[in-house]
Amino acid sequence: MHTPLYRYLLLFILMTFFAHAGGNVEQESEEEIKDTIVVHGMVLHGQVMRLGPKKLSFKLLYSEGLNHIAYKDIDSIVTKYNYHISFKRMDIEGRVVGIEDNKYLKVMEGENERTIKISDIDNFVMAVSDDASFENRIRNKFPFIKGNINFGFEIENSGNQKNELDLLLNLRHKRAEHEVLLYVNYEHDTSETVDTDKVVNKDELVAILSYKNHFKNDQFYFATLAGDYDRPRLIENRWIPSAGYGYRFEFGKSKWLEPSAGLAYVATTYTEGFYLDKNFAAASFNLTGKYQIDDVPYINRLILDGFLMYYPSLEHLAEDWVLRSNLTLGIPLFDFFSVKLAFDLRNDSNPDPSVGNNKTTTKLLFGVDF
Repeated sequence: MHTPLYRYLLLFILMTFFAHAGGNVEQESEEEIKDTIVVHGMVLHGQVMRLGPKKLSFKLLYSEGLNHIAYKDIDSIVTKYNYHISFKRMDIEGRVVGIEDNKYLKVMEGENERTIKISDIDNFVMAVSDDASFENRIRNKFPFIKGNINFGFEIENSGNQKNELDLLLNLRHKRAEHEVLLYVNYEHDTSETVDTDKVVNKDELVAILSYKNHFKNDQFYFATLAGDYDRPRLIENRWIPSAGYGYRFEFGKSKWLEPSAGLAYVATTYTEGFYLDKNFAAASFNLTGKYQIDDVPYINRLILDGFLMYYPSLEHLAEDWVLRSNLTLGIPLFDFFSVKLAFDLRNDSNPDPSVGNNKTTTKLLFGVDF
């Protein structure tokens, strides 16, 4: 017998927690939120939520959702609240008091006025002095780190007892030209019956650590160390270091593609007693991307992101290769909580014909975003 009540109860607790995790700003009346923007002579009151490369996201008083306003359309801007602004290895707190040439913000830091280029800003979030909520404290404590932790699980108690856990972690640390990314995907699944012992259907881990040096706004060098294991597919462990060059095609801060290419080395150890280890030099072809749609009816925002990593052997292309890919569709339910549908495709030259080369997985995950 399935136990959906347990899962729904846990989901309800999580949603309730994040829905009531607000701080000072949420407790104030709407009349108190008065950042002011003048757009083509029209005065707008509300709150600045985030800065993009070309547009500012603004939450209007007495209105749901966000308005995305191009900097070229803004005549003036003055914020009531102080904001924590990170740029060019610096962190300051202050009020925005103006905009210049559609490219620069004027910020009052105490009694000093600074002029900051918008494209240099890595992080823009309300200061803790004006919003002491838990999530805002986290954003201020780690201004250069963004990411999400996602969980999926299934518990079945019947003639067939089944326990499944999925964990997906994404972390990103970006400061000036330096960017570090960590991706971890873990899956574990067991089943047993009254007549059979426990069977491990899934026990697998993929971890990818990448460093990018954005030596120009649209170009970067990368170095990546990828590791994984998949016990049911007889892969004891696999390591893939790689390095190369990439280019960023940016259509907005939340709409971009990054193809990259370089060289790699693949070292695979199979479960003892089955197959010889397999090592080979390879090319490295990668593609990452993100596409975010705002103001979607009913769900507000839709986020599509993913990656593809392909390592074909330089010597035996048709015999040895590794391919990993992920595509995730995310819907934020609250500022800190989202639901995701993730698709994974893994393909490699596994020597066991009973295991095969292809493996696809589709899973529903609930996540905390920060």
